[in-house]
Amino acid sequence: MKFFLREIKYYSIDMLHSLDGMFWTLVYPILLSSLYFTIFSAVGNYDAGKIEIGIEKNNPIYRTLEFTGMFDTKIIAEADANEMLRTKKIKTFIEAGQSIRVSEDGLSQTITKTVIDQIKQIEALNVPINSFQYGKNYIESKNEKMSLSIILFYSLLAMVSIYTMFGSIDVALKIQGNISKLGARICTTPIKRFYSYLAGIIFYIVFNLTANLIYISFVLFVLKIPFITDFKVTLLLLVYANIFGSVVGLFIGSAPIGDTQSKSMICVFSSLFLAFLSGMMGPEIKMSLENAVPILGTINPIALFTTNLYNINILGEYSSMPAFFIVYTIGIIIFLSLSFINSRKVQYDSL
Repeated sequence: MKFFLREIKYYSIDMLHSLDGMFWTLVYPILLSSLYFTIFSAVGNYDAGKIEIGIEKNNPIYRTLEFTGMFDTKIIAEADANEMLRTKKIKTFIEAGQSIRVSEDGLSQTITKTVIDQIKQIEALNVPINSFQYGKNYIESKNEKMSLSIILFYSLLAMVSIYTMFGSIDVALKIQGNISKLGARICTTPIKRFYSYLAGIIFYIVFNLTANLIYISFVLFVLKIPFITDFKVTLLLLVYANIFGSVVGLFIGSAPIGDTQSKSMICVFSSLFLAFLSGMMGPEIKMSLENAVPILGTINPIALFTTNLYNINILGEYSSMPAFFIVYTIGIIIFLSLSFINSRKVQYDSL
């Protein structure tokens, strides 16, 4: 037990002195999620309040527009309309012939024109105005409670959940004498290899899981995006994904090819590529790929995790969870077996 705790201590010291590890594990997810939030806030920044429109008081549809409750009507003279449109004091001006005058295109202008067209149709049908409910949505949406842009935050969480692989590379390098100088020196000591492996894996899982929870807290309480609603199930999947990442890193680190930098680059490019396919660069990519090649959503672990995060927390659907555990369990068994084969105890003619 003393040896095990000492190994945990050394792994902790190594991580705290690793600027790259601290940045990519703790800082990078927060920076990228902030960037996503800034971009989509700018794109989706629309005031859902009443639309400011200008109209002359003797216009026959003035009372009707007031009745809808959708507009902030300003009584102005037609001669002043252009100036108020130019200075953006009003979005549209309703002319006497029930046409609209605008200075620019936009959502508010489109809504105003739609309502004017509805009023014309109602008048043509001789339907009483007070029996018509403007703006009422008769379709209840249950499948899309939030914008698809939230997939970006799920994909980012899925990607960083397997960042345990970066630390696990060092676990293998520390033990194997044929792939690192430190490993060569340790091979000459009576060190208990199993406890060293276990200590490293447990430390990096706990550390990365803590970083994942910090990222979730930042998105929930700082960015105020309620993307996690079922925390218990999400945490369970998150722990499993961290275990999967550590096993993948152990396999890559134990492979007797390349140096530390090349192994890290393999992890970087593989995680970014899989995250790209899962929708981190845009939800449309994920949807298009899964429609064209459905198997990609199943064999890509990040895409599978992203889908489960969305289904569980947004749709309240848990039917895809068995596929998640099956794919991840198979991956853990395969990569762990290959890691043991690569790192089995051998004798060297020279080190």
